Amino acid sequence: MKNIKTTLLVLAICLVFAACSSGGADQGGGAETAETTEWAGTQNDGEAVAERIYPDLAAVDYGGYEFAFLTRTIQNEDWADWNHRDIFAEEENGDIINDAVYGRNRKIEAKYNIKISEIVVEHPNFLTKVSQSVKAGDDIYDAVCPHLNAELVPLSQAGNLIDLFSIPHLDLAKPWWNQGCVRDLSIGGRLFIASGDLFILDNDSMEAMIFNKVLIQEYGLEIPYDIVKRGEWTFDKLIEMSSGIAKDLNGDGKMYIKDDLFGCIIQASTENSFIVSGGEKIVNKDSDDYPIITFGSERCYQILDALTTLIHDDQNVVHLHRYMGQFPVYDEQAKMMEENRALFSWILMRIVEKLRGMETDFGILPLPKLDKQQPKYITNNNPNTGVGASVPSVAANLERTGMILEDLCAESRYTLQSAYYEINLRGKFVRDNDSQEMLDLILSNTAYDIGYIYDFGGFGGVVLWSGTNKKTNFASDFEKHKDRMQKDIDKMVDAYERIGKQ
Repeated sequence: MKNIKTTLLVLAICLVFAACSSGGADQGGGAETAETTEWAGTQNDGEAVAERIYPDLAAVDYGGYEFAFLTRTIQNEDWADWNHRDIFAEEENGDIINDAVYGRNRKIEAKYNIKISEIVVEHPNFLTKVSQSVKAGDDIYDAVCPHLNAELVPLSQAGNLIDLFSIPHLDLAKPWWNQGCVRDLSIGGRLFIASGDLFILDNDSMEAMIFNKVLIQEYGLEIPYDIVKRGEWTFDKLIEMSSGIAKDLNGDGKMYIKDDLFGCIIQASTENSFIVSGGEKIVNKDSDDYPIITFGSERCYQILDALTTLIHDDQNVVHLHRYMGQFPVYDEQAKMMEENRALFSWILMRIVEKLRGMETDFGILPLPKLDKQQPKYITNNNPNTGVGASVPSVAANLERTGMILEDLCAESRYTLQSAYYEINLRGKFVRDNDSQEMLDLILSNTAYDIGYIYDFGGFGGVVLWSGTNKKTNFASDFEKHKDRMQKDIDKMVDAYERIGKQ
């Protein structure tokens, strides 16, 4: 019996592993890219074992070379969770993530006779460090880890990053690279950033919903898991369930975030997030891989109607960023869930760990769809916290860079990602088997909106802050911005064409 249970557990973890690492399918709901898990039979004790796939890269002696990553940090309490835990570990310390990083790095270091290091700089200095090194022709950093909108956009358009498709040994079609990232962030056949199993910070940046089980039971509402499984977790369903439970708990006649009960918590980024989860984008790409403005479709405005309802429903919905600067809003978000003062909350996945001390049970859900006809739930990666690997354009030895990045990312699939699933899927934070299934949905179909990331014409920012400002004149704002959006797109394409394929 013990072996049977162990076998089932291994199978379950491997199946989740396969789904979560695939990186995502067509964000508009097309056929999902399937990844087949191959099996190597059983071990002597009868346990099934998934065959591990590795890149076909022979060991090379690089003579103790120091392979340096450049990452950034922000010294701000609201951003403390967005520092890298996935690049470097000095030694083993018993923390499952730290020890996975340490073990992964030691294995790759031994194979190539290298030393992996991480150079951490303050956020404002990241762009400067990369730009100065490129301008001086100094091959200081083998790989840099820009955040998507704050750093990727200026660095790539200035010619400071190399097209990753041009790097030898870097096979971006492999399952350890996030295929949603490769698909959505390439421009004209060029790609300047790639995310994948090398990181857990990009997993933490995936967007989702959580719900309070006590309030679900108290109000006699249907279990949201069942709604998700039927394909009926939609914006309308979220609005319906969020309505009618709000309470002025202290009886002062007004609804306030610190005192009262709300149906749903949203924040800046929820607006852009729901556009993507509803199957639309501000800017998508044409058949030649070039950006085209897609905002303004009938379906897009249907999504925006739902957002407008949420944004203006002060009785049932609280918007965190209307309180930004008054107190740590993300701590208050966690407190509201812990005190049973919110039924639903839009989150980034990192918030799940903030709830580890919460006595009240909660569950994790994917972002809602627009309607039941939408084939899949789609997860947006938040560009304010999402990261990837880029290579400076002055890199001197692309053979070495490609081999090490490829091997690190592949090895992370079986070490770092396994540790991430361990803490999120096996009871440390997630409370039930259904949440495990939900996390599978969340991480298996990811998408990126270049209209939000590049903020063409400033329109991505207009959508971003619409809820904070209660400004939901989306159609008129779009008319004011669309010409500037197109000019910015043309400038970006011209910049990339000048860079050319390396």
